[in-house]
Parts: sequence; structure tokens; C-alpha cells
Amino acid sequence: MRQIVICIAILLGLNCSTNAQEAFFKESLQGIKKVEIEASTYMTVVAGTANEVSFQWGSHCEGCKKSLFEDEDENDFLHEKEDNFFHEKDTSRKDKAKGLKAIYAGGEDNTGMGMYLERDGEVLRIKDLKPITQRKPFTITVPSTIDLHLDCGNLGSALVKGITSELEINSNVGSIQLLDVTGPITANSATGNIDVIFSSVSQNAPISISTATGDVDVSLPTNVKANVILKSTMGTVYSNFDLEKPREDGLRVVGNTRKIEGTLNNGGVKVHLSSSVGNIYLRKKE
Repeated sequence: MRQIVICIAILLGLNCSTNAQEAFFKESLQGIKKVEIEASTYMTVVAGTANEVSFQWGSHCEGCKKSLFEDEDENDFLHEKEDNFFHEKDTSRKDKAKGLKAIYAGGEDNTGMGMYLERDGEVLRIKDLKPITQRKPFTITVPSTIDLHLDCGNLGSALVKGITSELEINSNVGSIQLLDVTGPITANSATGNIDVIFSSVSQNAPISISTATGDVDVSLPTNVKANVILKSTMGTVYSNFDLEKPREDGLRVVGNTRKIEGTLNNGGVKVHLSSSVGNIYLRKKE
């Protein structure tokens, strides 16, 4: 296992150490209703109490699954090996860059941390200018009620916990994990899995969760009011909810293997879950 982790880190050039006290960037959210973040790395987003967005190195999420780079024993072992491997090269590169300024194709670094920040009315946009090979995972803390849009780029993944406002999340090959959220939610991935656990379900706008080749796994409270549409073109749909809908003649619908529709607790907000190749899991929240 250690050899595998070392190889991955060496290929990516990642510094996997974390420091829970290290906040490398903060910005006030005064007058801001929506935050848009674009970064091609492993992002963890947690709810905070201050009216600001802050970034910390590492993934800090109480009760969340550990990522590849969060195992303490592996991190200590890996960090020691990584320091030895990259020390000479990093020192040489820093010496070469003295007196020069980094220039990025995606915009100007106006934060001093390789990120571009822009305020546009009530929207705050933050774009990570560095590639995943130069950026280790980080945690973003925002108010729980802020609208949030995450773009994970080609290789990035996202874990979000405790956000009770509107979420829009896109990834390519990375996974999306949403915990203790309420929606509305629009989440899409090309090849990654999407896992969502709702604490409650907002009735304000439809919920759409889709992936092309990954699985979709959603847990809903048993008392949720929803109109559910489940579709998997080549996979299988599983659920412990009763999604059968009586027809007008009193008979029960047998179902369509590719598209299944039903109501929960007499219906409510539209919940659409889909995957082209993967499976759909709709379960009752424990």
C-alpha cells in the first residue's frame, strides 16, 4: 500500500502534509450571495459561522471518509520520502524563479496564492490557476446558507458537508460526495460516482443528479415529499422506497427498466437521478 501511495504522489508531485491551523487565504463575503470556485484538485467544503470564505491545506471534515492523502501513518512515511525525492529539484526551481513572476493561462494571480479572485455584484468567483500537479488538497469553509457552485475541472473531486443552500457541482473523472445537505442540487459527473445524504429536502427547486459511467447513491429522509424519476440506461435501479404508482384504472405499474417514476408521501419537489452506465441507489436515510 505504501509503495502505491508513494508512486501516485511522486507522479503528481503533491505535498501531502496537512495543518489544521493553517488558513492560507480568506475573503469577506459582505454583500455576496453566491460563491463560485473552480479548482482541479481534491476540495472539501464545510459549513462555518463567519461571513467569509477561507482556505486551509488538507481535508478537514469531521465524520467524513478519509481520502488517499489523509492516512496519518502513510502521510508521515510518504512525506519523509517525498522530501528526500523533491528537495534538490524544488530548491533548484526556486532559485531559478528568483526575481520572476508566475504567469498563468487562466488569469492573473491577484491573491498571492496562485488564485484569481473576482467580485461581480453579489457573486464571488475564485479560480485556482495551478494544475493538480502543483496543488495539494484543501478545505474551504463558507457559511451554510451561501449558494455554492463548484467546478472540479478534469481531475478534481469534491466533498461538501452541511451546506443548506443551493449547490451546483460539476466534475469530469472525480467523485462528488455531499453530506447533510438540503438542496436544491444540480450535480453532474462524466465518470465519477456521486453520493448524496440529505438532512432534509428543500421544496424550492428541482434536484438533478447525473453521471455518465459512475453510480448515483442518494439517501432521503423517510418523510420527504417528492416526485422521483430514476433512469439508468445500462445499469440497475435499487431502492427501499415504494415507488410504484397506481394507474388510473387502479392497477399498479410494473415499471420501465430504463425509467422509473413515482411519488413519495403524495409528491413534492422533483428529484431526478440518472446514469448512463452505472447503477442508481435510492435509499431511506438511517
